[in-house]
Amino acid sequence: MVVGNRGGHFEMKRELLEKIEVWRRKKEDKAKELCMRVKKQREIHRTFIGDSLHLSELRIVLLGSRDAGKSSAGNTILGREEFDLRTAAQCVKRQGEVAGRQVTVVDTPGWWKNLPVEYTPELVKQEIVFSASLCPPGPHTVFLVIRVDVSFKEEETNAAEDHLELLSERVWSHTIVLFTHGDCLGDTTIEHHIQREGKALQWLVEKCGNRFHVLNNNNSGDATQVTELLEKIDELVAANSGDVFYPERDCKEGINLIPEEMFEKPSLPLKGAHSLLSILLL
Repeated sequence: MVVGNRGGHFEMKRELLEKIEVWRRKKEDKAKELCMRVKKQREIHRTFIGDSLHLSELRIVLLGSRDAGKSSAGNTILGREEFDLRTAAQCVKRQGEVAGRQVTVVDTPGWWKNLPVEYTPELVKQEIVFSASLCPPGPHTVFLVIRVDVSFKEEETNAAEDHLELLSERVWSHTIVLFTHGDCLGDTTIEHHIQREGKALQWLVEKCGNRFHVLNNNNSGDATQVTELLEKIDELVAANSGDVFYPERDCKEGINLIPEEMFEKPSLPLKGAHSLLSILLL
């Protein structure tokens, strides 16, 4: 029976390989299209960057799920070990000079990547809302941090959307997707990875205006990956006509998450790991 069906077996195998090849080529074509679209978009944004928009100071907020690599990304951006890699319950703010610019980075507590916002503790949601006020008058950009070495599912898209929108719908025009663990890509381009991952990640990248960047946190000595990231922030601000995310204007609904008792100034604020409200009231 096996001998008699040998020809049919090889025919099915050949058809399967052909289908796989067609699928692969489609993904490659879409990856090239995305690459060209992003390249053209960046060229347009660069035309708006003049001396007034070459920012000497940059303010960044890192948002993402637990274990996404936010703290490591903050260390890579600042070029030194400023953030504790252990899970933090409160926002942490650090500053430093990077490529001749004064850079402020705010790290935040993460959410469970597969669970909706309803399952996130109220204190974590409050810290997310507070984070934008830790770098007044507001961040130039919010980085949505995502691991590139872990498959990205629809539940994660829903969780990311719900948690970012604690800061209001306006946050999307100031958001860049920041992929961590870039060394795991190997020879694969980030554009090909986005297409290969499927609709969930594609939708999220498009929601962020096709703005994304890859960091290899294991190669923090590579200054070019950070300088290019800062350039992308310049381009984002230029695209927003110099506007930043202003919490007082853009995040009014999120402020309702803050209970009145949190407006009491703490007697002994923790060094380097303040709740946002304690900073505002100092």
